[in-house]
Amino acid sequence: MVDAGGCSPSLPQRNRCTLHIVHAARLLDPPPLPAAKAAVMEMDHHTLSLTIEGLAAERGGRVVVAGLAFSLSPGEALTLRGANGTGKTSILRAVAGFSDPAEGTVRFDLSGEEADASETRATAIHWLGGDDALADKLTLKESLSFWSSLLGGGATDELPARLGLSGLEDTPLGKMSTGQRRRAGIGRLLCAPRPLWLLDEPMSGLDDQGRELLLSIIAEHRATGGILLMASHDEGIPGCPVLRLSPAVAA
Repeated sequence: MVDAGGCSPSLPQRNRCTLHIVHAARLLDPPPLPAAKAAVMEMDHHTLSLTIEGLAAERGGRVVVAGLAFSLSPGEALTLRGANGTGKTSILRAVAGFSDPAEGTVRFDLSGEEADASETRATAIHWLGGDDALADKLTLKESLSFWSSLLGGGATDELPARLGLSGLEDTPLGKMSTGQRRRAGIGRLLCAPRPLWLLDEPMSGLDDQGRELLLSIIAEHRATGGILLMASHDEGIPGCPVLRLSPAVAA
């Protein structure tokens, strides 16, 4: 069951605590996995849980969110909603290990036992942000093949059709429309199974077909025990609880 705590706007210096977070390499996505390890992570798709306790994040030296607490179990989702500057992306980055939170703990559990944070971040997380990290000169087919190889996935021949991009396999990504390019970026989520998806403003730039696609694969992800943590200033997704973040600090 989703359990979300509140957020406070201030963080007194005397109350800062020792962090219990093991930081992963600051990579957009981790290197490819040996087949055996990839199989282990696919099996753990149904057993991973995430717990956030007393999380605080800073931006530009100012606290944007503090006292954040929530937990997500297999199949659950949570939308972080708020205006720019309320700490949505900072929270996602702290969970992913891309930046240091000011305070608090991020805990990953597998089958009820605490998992190593570095290993979990390297093998269990998909990150999709506003920057889709696509190379303009690569064709769709080349891009999907690259991400699958990097993430330890399998064949990608059927993904263009799934993305509604049939016939564009040999089209350079730089020649695609914004909506098509965003759908191509979503394809990364389908290249390899990962139990925890961190999505930052995933609806931004999507056309109607892209929105339907994203909602469909999110539903499938959750149905197989996947977890979703999403940041949005506007749109949420059906059946997903929303944690509203107050604009305590200006962007």
